[in-house]
Amino acid sequence: MKKIMVICCVLISGLAALSADATHPLAFLYGDWEGEGKTSGLVASIRHTWKSALNGQYTTLQLHNRMTGEDGQTFVFEGTGYYQSANENALTGVWIDSQGNILPLHATIDDLTLVVIWGNEESKLGRSVYRLLPGGELEAVNSIKGQAGEWEEFGRAVLKRK
Repeated sequence: MKKIMVICCVLISGLAALSADATHPLAFLYGDWEGEGKTSGLVASIRHTWKSALNGQYTTLQLHNRMTGEDGQTFVFEGTGYYQSANENALTGVWIDSQGNILPLHATIDDLTLVVIWGNEESKLGRSVYRLLPGGELEAVNSIKGQAGEWEEFGRAVLKRK
């Protein structure tokens, strides 16, 4: 009888977590994505994994970007973003990456588009826009704020859900 009660509790808590995940504002991004694009002029093979973390309190993005130069030399950039809902269409968080950056994140959601401002004026200031396209692909566009105050695109990719 005890085993049955434990199994029921586990199933109920699992269903509650799934239900909470499905209603999370970033649930439309959840899953594994892969695609090609360009980063800083280099051909890039990019993977995203978006998922719920820490009992649904956060959404994480795990990014792997393998860039290849014309000479065949490869460079790998990896990072993880942690997003927490601030309200219905705003999130805050932190970005940690393989270059040693630890940057604040401020994001907004409009329809199926997530706009993330990362960093700050004292370090570097960037913007990532993740847009779900009508065909189901995910477009990711990355920019950095230039000296003139304009967003300068340095990366673009279209990813497909695996």
